[in-house]
Amino acid sequence: MKRRAFVLLNRAVNVVVARLKPRRFRGGDLLILTTTGRKSGKERTTPLLYLADGERWLVVASNGGADWEPGWWLNLRAGGTGTVELDGVRSTVSGTEMDGSEREDAYRRLCREVFDYESYQRKVSRRLAVVALTPAS
Repeated sequence: MKRRAFVLLNRAVNVVVARLKPRRFRGGDLLILTTTGRKSGKERTTPLLYLADGERWLVVASNGGADWEPGWWLNLRAGGTGTVELDGVRSTVSGTEMDGSEREDAYRRLCREVFDYESYQRKVSRRLAVVALTPAS
């Protein structure tokens, strides 16, 4: 699928899922992340599978197996903040890419407990980022 068509379809699905606010998707727990576009300045909302890790949420920047970084991750990586909505509660968050053994341990847990991200990793040339969403203080 062409990138532009993928992005447009993904945005449409994200709007529907964000409105329905299901608690689970594909067998995993779901949060709603809203970020502000680093270029457009527009708010974008993305449902993400997550793993609770203390006071933070671990997510994978998989982009549904597409071979480019998802916009929400590019927005957070550029220094922006986001808003996580979970069970009707909103929290302002920052996103930090995990690395080293912490990343590897988190990635294995995410693949085991949330979703088989390895199926996406095999399809792409980039390394899927594992991102810790941490509430802003």
